Amino acid sequence: MKKHYLGIDIGGTKIKTVILDDKGTVLERNEVLTEDTSKGKELWKKKMIALIEAKSEQYAKSNPEALKCGISAPGLVDAENKMTLHMPKRLQGIENFNWSEALQRDIRVINDGHSACLAEYESFYSAEGVQNLLMLTLGTGVGGGIIIDGKLYQGTLQRAGHVGHMTVDFRGSQTMTNMPGSLEHAIGNFSVSERTGGRFKSVRELVDAYENQNPEAKTWWLESVQKLAVALASLTNILSPELIILGGGITAGAGNSLMDPLKEFMSDYEWCPGGYQIKIKKAKLGGYAGAIGAAFFAKNKSH
Repeated sequence: MKKHYLGIDIGGTKIKTVILDDKGTVLERNEVLTEDTSKGKELWKKKMIALIEAKSEQYAKSNPEALKCGISAPGLVDAENKMTLHMPKRLQGIENFNWSEALQRDIRVINDGHSACLAEYESFYSAEGVQNLLMLTLGTGVGGGIIIDGKLYQGTLQRAGHVGHMTVDFRGSQTMTNMPGSLEHAIGNFSVSERTGGRFKSVRELVDAYENQNPEAKTWWLESVQKLAVALASLTNILSPELIILGGGITAGAGNSLMDPLKEFMSDYEWCPGGYQIKIKKAKLGGYAGAIGAAFFAKNKSH
């Protein structure tokens, strides 16, 4: 029996889907608008259910074992990876909604940062023998995921990998998790206006000004990158990964304007016993990482 794996990533603006075969090859990818704020009651959820039913008919017919499904979404999930428990202010109706019960088939749910991490690992690094990996997604906020001994580490309450909520400035603004001066606040897109006194509205604007030699932008951007280096050096001491992957829109957009100063700051803070330096690489999968990771998660759980 041929098996396929459906991965769905629920984002703020788009729902992205992929189909993997048993070798982990992406056979198709698609996207539709989430329409989370639509007046239609839980329209996003109706779209999700229709997607799952359509792909089940296409790939599985009457055999649910032929198509396994994983869903990537923001928020914390339950211990069985069946539903999202905490997702404040977004995706009305997602909290405590059991997809498996609603559709009468096994559906696995995973945090979106965990999913992106798993996607990069399974796509590129598992076959290389990498056993311990850390990923950070730099975007509106900062998410992440951890691979330990070749497996995704979710931790108690499935909240491992929320590296954006670590403190890099104890005098800084308090975040939703009560942590002052978080990494998420230091580099995330949501706080740019606050960090720059209203001068810049997005990280893209800030980085453009930095690249154009604006002195204020240089100060603000390099401070963000310096705090990121402090965080990565700290996490390296705690987790000792073989590799750190940086993903998300900020990483993709800033490119060398992020990676070059980050390398310099890492040389100030990283502990390098015997001269060993942690490898830091950019993510490769882009916007479909969440969907790919969800499909891999469903695949791994089915074996």
